[in-house]
Amino acid sequence: THVATVEQAYTPATRAAALAQVDQLAGAADTISPIAFDLAVARILARADNGHTNVGAFQRGMRYPKVGLRFVPLENSVYVFRARPEHRDLLGARLVSVDGTPFDQLRSAAHALTGGTPAFRDRFVPILVESPPQLNAVGAARAATHATYRFALVDGSTVERRLEVEPVERNLRIPVTRWLYPEPVAGDSSTWAALQPAQVPWALQDPVARFRLTHNPAARLAIVELRQNMTTGAANISDFLRGATDSLQKWTPDWIVLDLRMNGGGDLNTTRTFARALPVLARQRVFVLTSPWTFSAAISTVGYLKQAAPDRVTIVGEEIGDRLEFWAEGRPVTLVNTGIVLSVSRERHDYANGCRAYRDCHGSVVRQPIAVPSLLPDVVAPWTLGAYRSGVDPGMAAVERRIRATGASGR
Repeated sequence: THVATVEQAYTPATRAAALAQVDQLAGAADTISPIAFDLAVARILARADNGHTNVGAFQRGMRYPKVGLRFVPLENSVYVFRARPEHRDLLGARLVSVDGTPFDQLRSAAHALTGGTPAFRDRFVPILVESPPQLNAVGAARAATHATYRFALVDGSTVERRLEVEPVERNLRIPVTRWLYPEPVAGDSSTWAALQPAQVPWALQDPVARFRLTHNPAARLAIVELRQNMTTGAANISDFLRGATDSLQKWTPDWIVLDLRMNGGGDLNTTRTFARALPVLARQRVFVLTSPWTFSAAISTVGYLKQAAPDRVTIVGEEIGDRLEFWAEGRPVTLVNTGIVLSVSRERHDYANGCRAYRDCHGSVVRQPIAVPSLLPDVVAPWTLGAYRSGVDPGMAAVERRIRATGASGR
């Protein structure tokens, strides 16, 4: 009740609905199963329709058994990107149904467990569909120990496969994004077959690195990739950005690409100065690559960059993971009896009007506001299964086409 009361992302109507659900859940507390309780709490927070207001789907995925497949969301569906060796024929297959429940219904059930935009909610569909116990709890599978999955294979045929759950300790504790990288997970003793592209694009190489920089002198192109907006361990973002700035000043590229497609956020203050400087460091144009995984502080980075030089910054890829106005900046709350961690949001971010109309905005974006008409892609270039299997990076391919089309004009 405390969380549903203090969470700022609720509207009056959704707060009332959330509090009513809390009362219903309290009345059933003595009879409800742990997994049903877990999912009910997720639905209560998802009513806020805010990407930062959630029960962590990744953590929930680690609590319950899964089958021996790992899915990645692409093209409004999910595809098999990892499989146990006995199921390697399913690599690249699209999920059609589970125990006769069509994928669209599975997707809707997953969306009800996560707040935010539809594209952001899609990022967490695999957490549900990999887990028969969760599917059973939402009425989409007949048993908690196994389920019959139906797939559309890459050759156009369909196949059904009965899959048993594996012990929880065999589940890899890594996020969905990691499955896009075909390289094996370091230190993992489990056996997985991976979907292998014809060649691995630069963006999907070196999955452990948090920050990367490359330069193509012949094309007068430099690429900066930030996979997070914070320092962790030896990955010091301030040191990297200083070094990147020095290199870009030396190289004087015509074109700079800032790849934020795998950046889930961190501290928005770490990249502000760098983002504002990029249009100065590029002789022609800056391209910023985005996706629904571009979230939180990474969205702030896109905003500062686009605001700095709107006529010289082109957004390429897919829609970012949140709206121009969202809520964040709350301390997580852990439920004492279950250990479930709730993400609570207390401060507003308004990137449409620079928080001019509000008094409840996050201090950093009050002092250094963002006001942009849109952060939607200027050039739509989503990852697709076909592009992935061919080894083509759709975002970079779109950038290269735009450079060829504009030539030296930079327009």
